[in-house]
Amino acid sequence: MSRKDSIRQRITADHAACMTILNRLAPEQWQQPVPSDEGAQWTAKDVLAHLAVSEGGHLGQITRCVAGEEPVPADFDLTRFNRRSVQKQAEKSVADMLKEIETAHAQIVAKLDGVAEADLDKAGRHARGDTITVEQFFIRCTEHRRTHAEQLQKAVGG
Repeated sequence: MSRKDSIRQRITADHAACMTILNRLAPEQWQQPVPSDEGAQWTAKDVLAHLAVSEGGHLGQITRCVAGEEPVPADFDLTRFNRRSVQKQAEKSVADMLKEIETAHAQIVAKLDGVAEADLDKAGRHARGDTITVEQFFIRCTEHRRTHAEQLQKAVGG
């Protein structure tokens, strides 16, 4: 199995596990308060908004890293970005955000298909501040989403 096949298998499994959890949540569960990495008072829907935005953010970081550009600016404030992006998504429906995640996942897989094996070793600064390879960017993207989905499941009993 090639590296790309291995990555594809991993991100596909993470995506499926995450979407199974998210699609099981009942409408009233989306309004329940849940713990936030940001120290903000978030509901389950706010976490979903965070996930919908983060997919596109990861795709942008991957694209810039492959192009040899810095994935995020040196002064990037992840906490501020996350809080603001959740606020901007407040009026979107759960269904719309779930569709955004599905679309972004398809874009991530398409990006993986278009990346040369050698590009998987390129490295850049992730929004969290650590330096990782393009391969690790792909994994972190869906691993991040799966982790949040599992936390939601525990918090709201989904």
